[in-house]
Amino acid sequence: MTRFPRLPFLMLSCAALMLAAACGPSDPQKKVAQLRSYYTARLNGFLVQQPEPAPMPEVEEAAAGEAAVAAAAEAAPEGEEMAAEVELDAGPQPVDIMLDILIQHDSPEHLPGITVDISMVDAAKAEKGSWRVWFDTAQVAKANVTQYTHVLEDVLYEEGDGFSVEVRHPIPPEQRGEYREFPAGG
Repeated sequence: MTRFPRLPFLMLSCAALMLAAACGPSDPQKKVAQLRSYYTARLNGFLVQQPEPAPMPEVEEAAAGEAAVAAAAEAAPEGEEMAAEVELDAGPQPVDIMLDILIQHDSPEHLPGITVDISMVDAAKAEKGSWRVWFDTAQVAKANVTQYTHVLEDVLYEEGDGFSVEVRHPIPPEQRGEYREFPAGG
């Protein structure tokens, strides 16, 4: 019966463990930054949700309003007409925007969630707004594309405006606190 030399086996095992530890960053901040680089997001489309029309005034309120207008017309000096107040369009009204976002990763391990940067630009491509939205990606399998829907509320949207999404990489260390997947205190 031959004896297996324990010392070379032990040395080889330790070398394998050290090599495995050296392959990935030991700093949790750097590890998250590296894993983020494997994620992508793209906008599949967006939908402008028009606001619900204001409810019609009750019949009694309408009659009271008509009586007030008639009284004001009678009180106007003779020969002068009462000026009608016309509300002019005051620009874009707040609407909700529904975004259809596709997220994918090719990471060796997944993050529980990823922060996506969303930008809004006008027709001339000047930035009008930006948001950071965290998406739960705990169940996103490697190489699978997963669809998410996110609603931006009360956006001053005008015809010709556009949106884009991205998983920014790299994130400067001073901004990492704004991204939920980075460990606190790093």
